[in-house]
Amino acid sequence: MKGKKILFILSGSIACFKACEVVSALIKNGAEVQTCATKNALNFIGEATLEGLTHKKVYHEMFESGSYLKHIELNSWAELTLLCPATANIINKIAAGIADDFASTLLAANDYKKPFLIAPAMNVNLYLNPATAESIEKLKKRGVVFIGPETGLLACGVKAIGKMSEPAEILKAVKEVL
Repeated sequence: MKGKKILFILSGSIACFKACEVVSALIKNGAEVQTCATKNALNFIGEATLEGLTHKKVYHEMFESGSYLKHIELNSWAELTLLCPATANIINKIAAGIADDFASTLLAANDYKKPFLIAPAMNVNLYLNPATAESIEKLKKRGVVFIGPETGLLACGVKAIGKMSEPAEILKAVKEVL
């Protein structure tokens, strides 16, 4: 993984704390990681955490000065895109081509020629929702690789499918794809 350029996008889930472990592991394995976070992701973890791990700015504002073409530049720069954790909201947005914030615009600009991995994390009802299931199938047909989700104890206290895969499993999947 040494020197590999990874675009790491976080969406708003309690699993963001585990995503930070993935970012850290990627960096420890020699990858260069650039993060982007949705507004909701930043409600779960702070920008300073991601900057501290990567030593890079966290992109999250579409119309911030100097960021107008960043969604294109970052896609050109990246060798692999990892969306972790991925909520039902962002999965459904990507599948529908909705680009209404920095993260979804960044993902809409993905050309699918480079590896694109998604690690879902959500409540079982959101995961089993027919719209989400259709979106996942649509994205798989575009070549997106899904890592999980797993069955386990969810944040709501229910044991069911929807738990984000463990950081070691996500790291393993990234290594396999690279």
